[in-house]
Amino acid sequence: MAWQRRMGGVAAGPLGASGEASDGEPVTVELLVAGQWIDISTAGYVLVRDDSGQIRISYGITGGEGSQTERGQAQLQLKNTDGRFSPRNPAGPYYGLIGRNTPLRISVPDGNGGKSYRLWGEVSDWTRGWDSTGTDVWVDVNVAGPMQRLAQGPAPEHSVIYQAITDPNLTGLVAYWPCEDATGATELKSALTNGSAMTWTGNPVLATYEGFGASDPLPTLTGASLTGGVARYDTTSGQHQTRYLLAVPKSGFSDLDVVSRIQVVEPSSGAAVNYFDVHYNAPAGGVGSYGNTGTLTLLIRDGDEAELATSGTSSISLDVRGRQLRVSVEVAQSGANIAATLRVLDINSGITDSAAIGLVTATVTRVISVSMAPATIAQTAGNTGAAVGHVTVQTAVTDITDLGRAIQPSGEAAGRRMQRLCGEEGVAFDWVGDLDDTVPLGAQTKQNLLSQVQEACLADGGLLFENRAVLGLGYRTRASLYTQDPALVLSYTGYNLAQVPTPTEDDRQTQNILTVTAGGISATYEQTDGPLGTATVGKYGESNGLTLNLADTDQANLLDHAAWRVALGTVDEERHPQISVNLAHSSITPELKRAILALRLGDRIQITNPPAPWCAPDTIDQLMLGIEESITHFEHRLTFTCAPSSPYNTIGYLDSTSARIDIDGSELLTAVSAGATSIDVIPTGTNLMLWSTDSADLPFDVRAGGEIMTVTAVTPNVSDTFTRVTSNAWGTADTGQTWTQTGGAASGRSTTGTEAIHSLAAVNASYYDTITAPSPDVDLRADFATNALATGGSHYTGLVARFIDVSNIYYARLTFTTTQAVQVVLQKRVAGTQSDLATATATELTHAAAAYFTLRFRIIGTTLMAKAWPRGSVEPGSWHATATDSSLTDAGSVGVRSILDSANTNVLPVAVSVDTFQLTNVQTLAVTRSVNGVSKAQVAGEDIRLAHPTPIAL
Repeated sequence: MAWQRRMGGVAAGPLGASGEASDGEPVTVELLVAGQWIDISTAGYVLVRDDSGQIRISYGITGGEGSQTERGQAQLQLKNTDGRFSPRNPAGPYYGLIGRNTPLRISVPDGNGGKSYRLWGEVSDWTRGWDSTGTDVWVDVNVAGPMQRLAQGPAPEHSVIYQAITDPNLTGLVAYWPCEDATGATELKSALTNGSAMTWTGNPVLATYEGFGASDPLPTLTGASLTGGVARYDTTSGQHQTRYLLAVPKSGFSDLDVVSRIQVVEPSSGAAVNYFDVHYNAPAGGVGSYGNTGTLTLLIRDGDEAELATSGTSSISLDVRGRQLRVSVEVAQSGANIAATLRVLDINSGITDSAAIGLVTATVTRVISVSMAPATIAQTAGNTGAAVGHVTVQTAVTDITDLGRAIQPSGEAAGRRMQRLCGEEGVAFDWVGDLDDTVPLGAQTKQNLLSQVQEACLADGGLLFENRAVLGLGYRTRASLYTQDPALVLSYTGYNLAQVPTPTEDDRQTQNILTVTAGGISATYEQTDGPLGTATVGKYGESNGLTLNLADTDQANLLDHAAWRVALGTVDEERHPQISVNLAHSSITPELKRAILALRLGDRIQITNPPAPWCAPDTIDQLMLGIEESITHFEHRLTFTCAPSSPYNTIGYLDSTSARIDIDGSELLTAVSAGATSIDVIPTGTNLMLWSTDSADLPFDVRAGGEIMTVTAVTPNVSDTFTRVTSNAWGTADTGQTWTQTGGAASGRSTTGTEAIHSLAAVNASYYDTITAPSPDVDLRADFATNALATGGSHYTGLVARFIDVSNIYYARLTFTTTQAVQVVLQKRVAGTQSDLATATATELTHAAAAYFTLRFRIIGTTLMAKAWPRGSVEPGSWHATATDSSLTDAGSVGVRSILDSANTNVLPVAVSVDTFQLTNVQTLAVTRSVNGVSKAQVAGEDIRLAHPTPIAL
């Protein structure tokens, strides 16, 4: 440290340091004492000294480069000569006011007139120390962020819905039976201290139904009835409400089965109300007295179970079969009458339905019992396949959605679940991004708060953080990491760095195969090719896979999750795990200082002008995942833990106009010099994907051998639209190659400004026009027409490839027959012997004079394919003719052949028109060189890929 002080006046450099912490301003340390924040730093109690009294802070994902955010930590020393920081010193001014988990916060000036909090945590350890003379007395203070305490919190004792109903109690709650009792229980206990248990008749199967994600397993009622008594309560509200969860099997129940019965005290006058019954409708023929099949009906009955006459509609219209419901029976006094409503909520879809009835001259009285699937005059006990639970009675009528997400957490956005859980626990919560734009989660598990928040974070793939402006948590969504502008740009040559940002080439973060499991369903994604693919470096993946709590367990969705994480684990670039700056250094301007102190987890950091040639020439581009800080009187050093930002930088969607999806494989066809401004490329191996020729997609950057080139134009290597006028030859193609003629008379060749012509003046005489091919593997297409219908014999025209001479060629032939049929034929001529490899009649095509047909001919290795379609129409997906042959392997030439059958009787000459000839699989890219400071000769076969491909958003 003394050396650093001496070096403070030396010219700027990575290790230079000068000035005090945060540009000469003091660091501020505050303790929360008796509800007041006390500044203990200005009074000199914080020992920030260069030998041992540094303030050290870590935050986020730090030096260990783990995958999850760690608790924030700070270590500092406090002067304790008067014993004020000894929690058990009764003479100290803070006696009884400080101790374990005393809140402490550390800040420095933010450069905008406010404070930049570096950590807001709780003191977890007060370790006292002193020298032998007693003149130097201190306390080593360890501070931990809230995650340390939350990690030790207990898992919830009860289910999500139990907690929602009882913490705090629902309005006017007078009875509650969760029905979550374990197998072997002899009764269903009340959740209220003054409540009696539910008993049963028959044999309910306890703890078997797990379909309600917010609940522990519930009983299934088959031939069983549940009944619970309700303790006496105040009836002055003039209303009561009974609710429960009900799972209805897809087959429904039997007609008129009673689902629930609410027994009330019979009023002393007026209508003799004893029961409010909900029953199921399944009448023969689909329609009965109370409604369509699969619905529920509310009836009011007297003590003899006779139905009382009511007004209104007693049946809901919703078919409840196969649904998970919350059922509500709501009764309220309406003048001298009773208004009763049956209401249902489908907890998965959010659909609600209701039916309301009225009973004149009636009084709302007290509920004395609730029965599920009771035995009545009309039925025996039990509903086959029914599952019930969370039965409540209230003296108030409330909204049926009063439990919010707690009734069905499955499908809840990950960010919203974190927010809700923290709110329920009284933990402050902040966020970056759109909490609704996070993945839907599965059922809420019974873990402590931190574990549940971490589970949601893992599913979405964002960053959990500790709030540094208040004691609480926060979340940065995965989507908020996409396509960021850099939050901090540092210059290597401007001496903005406190240490050299050492690049790392290792396999620490490599992951090229991963199995993701959710809800018992698994999907595995493997990246086989590329520099970090399994075929190249072997398999790297989590040995036990990754289990996520996702609502969507479709294999395609799980595969997307696995592929996204494999994309993060196969980033082929240098890692810069640590980047350091020193705020006290003279190169750190006030603007840079403000940007540094404002950095949030997940922000993007760039370093320009990295040292060459021992580093990659590209700008270093990283996401900041954590910070380690050291504050003394002489410096404030921050070291950022980082990971490559490239997977997030150009994130897109398949329908996005800004998306740049990388090619499957492309390579240089021929070597190029360092100064070449065009390169010829061809798909690698059997890959068929081509670079886009759409001007809207330009420009884009490609990488070859570490050099980045900007592509400004993409054209077929051979292309000709014949927009010139020539005679006796076809001249020079649009792309510069000269057409070579073989066979036939020169006078039979011309171009008209719109097309090329073979004027066939004799039968059985071949006209060839060819261009030297750049590769044996070709994908050709051209448009063909003849000026007359064929008579006597057919017209032949088409595309040739691997043309060595007239005796050695492959030929994709269009045959226009005398019946106006169109045939696609694959032929070969080897040593002068011609043979057909495949013949197909295109039954959907009809030849007509001057009607153009597009012919496509592809040869890859030994596979030949051809198809035809009317020019201007959509290209068919399938090939008319396919064949395999290995007779000819040299590139030779490509071009056009036309001939008339020897039996043809057309008036001669017959004109064959050719338009828009293209060799599409070999492409010429116009490029700008030295984009990243590198321009070098490139060899044939060099891999060509997008320099910055667009990862597809998860």
